[in-house]
Amino acid sequence: MGLVLPVWKWPCLRSLDAGLDSCPGRSGREHRALRQSRVDPVPHDAPKPPGYTRFVCVSDTHSRTDPIQMPYGDVLIHAGDFTELGLPSEVKKFNEWLGSLPYEYKIVIAGNHELTFDQEFMADLIKQDFYYFPSVSKLKPENYENVQSLLTNCIYLQDSEVTVRGFRVYGSPWQPWFYGWGFNLPRGQALLEKWNLIPEGVDILITHGPPLGFLDWVPKKMQRVGCVELLNTVQRRVQPRLHVFGHIHEGYGVMADGTTTYVNASVCTVNYQPVNPPIVIDLPTPRNS
Repeated sequence: MGLVLPVWKWPCLRSLDAGLDSCPGRSGREHRALRQSRVDPVPHDAPKPPGYTRFVCVSDTHSRTDPIQMPYGDVLIHAGDFTELGLPSEVKKFNEWLGSLPYEYKIVIAGNHELTFDQEFMADLIKQDFYYFPSVSKLKPENYENVQSLLTNCIYLQDSEVTVRGFRVYGSPWQPWFYGWGFNLPRGQALLEKWNLIPEGVDILITHGPPLGFLDWVPKKMQRVGCVELLNTVQRRVQPRLHVFGHIHEGYGVMADGTTTYVNASVCTVNYQPVNPPIVIDLPTPRNS
């Protein structure tokens, strides 16, 4: 299957300060005062402490799961882009891979590459006079309208929530507009309306894209491409213990701000090589679980 990618010109904020200063209710100076540091993930062979839940975080595997060495854990989190185009055949292959994994829970969201999961995108695509994604636009509606049902080996979240082991987990696929891929929205109010759906009290937030300033740096463009509305939502209102995302392959790693641990779990590099290992995070299991 041939995948044709558009030229990557990032519509984004070149300055972190400019983005932070645009946050309503908090100045850039106040945001910058928050602690921001790199964090080492848990080694794959480290024993899990008693009373903890081990989360194994991956993202952006892009139908390249065979080389990935999956570590021990309790809950798998996949933050989207598990396919190249969201074709049913790709989704079935991914679901088979999920079925081979031993985790107690497997939680998945879509990313911009899961085109068929975005029903509004698909409706617009098939109306076009030219086919931007020919292998997708030729699909019949009956082949993609219920594509989520192919994911039988996981919990699929799309602007929705699930509780596992006492942790409230919320997942959302949206990101700032990215040259006409799935689940793209303009920066500003449109994205904020999606983030406003995230309930307070969520322990673990899964989004496909990063918040501004955390693991969102694109060296080639010398730009940060994260979402400032998402940053504002995470730091001012929701304050989850863990925020897992991907999308920006160059941003792989872990950071923290003193309240939330941020994980960019992109397995594939910017050249789509699946060489970044899954990221392991241990969290104390809630007592009421």
